[in-house]
Amino acid sequence: MGEDFEKEIKKALQFEPFIGAFDKRLPSPPVFVKVDRYKELLDDVAKMRSYSLGMRDALDVISELEKEFKTAMSLTNKVMDKLNILLSSIDMKLTRKGSETPEESMSIKPPPEIEQYVKGIYEQIDRLKTELQSLS
Repeated sequence: MGEDFEKEIKKALQFEPFIGAFDKRLPSPPVFVKVDRYKELLDDVAKMRSYSLGMRDALDVISELEKEFKTAMSLTNKVMDKLNILLSSIDMKLTRKGSETPEESMSIKPPPEIEQYVKGIYEQIDRLKTELQSLS
């Protein structure tokens, strides 16, 4: 089975149309056939280059998304830490019995960075979505 598979691979890797063009013993096809094949070959190479460049652009966008995701995760962790500190503070103030008035215990406000952070994330997601749509 291994030898047959190896023979099939070698056979598939042979470029018979090109070998025939360089072999002087075989009859040569007419010139117009050669020109047509050459034009087809150039078109195929141009298509492959276009696909390759498109793939490169897609990989660049994916890389950019990955960087944005890491940044977003880092910021989210920081905001969650601040939120946990805020919740702990609220919990401590609420569990104190009668030491403060309700107005004093509710004077804690969330940091303004949370709202700005959420807006920034939505803007980044919209921008990346439009970039991905423009690639497809």
